[in-house]
Amino acid sequence: MQVQTFDVITIEYWEYLVLFFYLIVVYLYFARQKNLRIKSQPEYRWFMPGLFAKLFGAIFFSLIYFYYYRGGDTTEYFYSSVSVVRLAFEDPVSFLRVWLGENSLAARELFTERTGKPFGYLFFDDRQYMVVRLVTPFTFLCMRSFLITTVVFSSVSYIGIWKLYQTLYRYFPRIPKQLAIAVLLMPSSVMWGSAILKDTITFSAFCWFIHALDNVWFRKVDRVSNVVALIVTSLLMVWVKPYIFMVLLPSVTVWVSYTRVSRIRNAAIKYMVLPIGAVIMTVGMLVLLNQLGEQFGKFSLQNSLESIVITQKDLSTNQEYGNNRFDVGELENNWASVLSKFPVATTAALFRPFLTECNNFVMVLSGLENLFILSLFVRLLIKTRVIFLISAIVGNPLVMTCFTFSLLYGFVTGITTPNFGALVRFKIPLLPMFMAGMYITIFLVEERKRLRGRDQTFRFENYRNGDPYVKRNAQGLPM
Repeated sequence: MQVQTFDVITIEYWEYLVLFFYLIVVYLYFARQKNLRIKSQPEYRWFMPGLFAKLFGAIFFSLIYFYYYRGGDTTEYFYSSVSVVRLAFEDPVSFLRVWLGENSLAARELFTERTGKPFGYLFFDDRQYMVVRLVTPFTFLCMRSFLITTVVFSSVSYIGIWKLYQTLYRYFPRIPKQLAIAVLLMPSSVMWGSAILKDTITFSAFCWFIHALDNVWFRKVDRVSNVVALIVTSLLMVWVKPYIFMVLLPSVTVWVSYTRVSRIRNAAIKYMVLPIGAVIMTVGMLVLLNQLGEQFGKFSLQNSLESIVITQKDLSTNQEYGNNRFDVGELENNWASVLSKFPVATTAALFRPFLTECNNFVMVLSGLENLFILSLFVRLLIKTRVIFLISAIVGNPLVMTCFTFSLLYGFVTGITTPNFGALVRFKIPLLPMFMAGMYITIFLVEERKRLRGRDQTFRFENYRNGDPYVKRNAQGLPM
């Protein structure tokens, strides 16, 4: 007799009742956290709106996949974790073996007809099965409810995203609304970063990594706990989506290194140190990423070129993608050919799909979001006249980091992602960085205009460590 697998999603009536009480409890808890902190930490004004957006995204996503799509990767991750939870009740020793140990053919045979078997394509893929491992405790605590597990999983992931907002707010607290839009409220991040998917895990880990790095390197506070956070979030990204970590590492190295270099007052020494530091940093990154090649698998430096070319060949021949796919053009098996696609691949990641390329409700939402991003980018170009944008990137380490990561990550996702549906999901880590970079640059343009109106001089170095106006005002000093 064939062992049970799960093909039909079910949401029982009791799940809605339990969800209602859960939402009340989580509201009371998070509202209390806000009330305790808002006097000393004004950014908590956006704590609850961000949470509500996150919960809405989780519920909306669950219902869309229940009523409209009738399943997908998210439900198969969930039902695979249900099998693992059932095995815990039937055979605790076997449960520990498959949950924390190997995911081999012999391990899969430990599942029985009563437990059901995890989906094979998930179980035998280390990165896919890592999601099942991480979701299993939530499935157990949430009584094996797809709806409630998604919402609880989403709520926990919100913590990392909030950490990134706090970090950016610490630097530029006079644009709290703009930063909230960038980090907490972008529709793609809210929806695709709230489901039982790889993206929810890696997006939260990505955000928390930046917060922890800032605390360890720049603020020098709570170093032990933040070093632990750096290690854990790095491992999560490497285990689940290593290419995020591969792009993030050189980007934050730019942040750390350039912040140090920008403090050098002697221009001759500064411009001598910059190229030397860039070469050392590049070589160091290549050596480190090469050493981690085994962990990255097909995303390693040795295998990445082949993976990119194979993906694009699949795109050009596979009809499964239909009209929802896009093509960056023919690729040859060399880096010169791949890098020549930088403009079209990066543009696709940052601004596509356009509204004219959307053919269903979910894609239309993404198209509207991209229209908003594109309009903000055009506004940025007009306000800065391009020259000031370049000056802001060169003159402010945080702005440089935001745009460096956005462009590198946009290129990686654009060149390797064959269709718009996947692109919308995969690109969510670049959204807060790209949006924050644009909002901060616009703020700096307006600051220059404000200071010039007062016959004062605008200097980028004054904003290197954040907004000097707020810092001086907090100390009771005149501007």
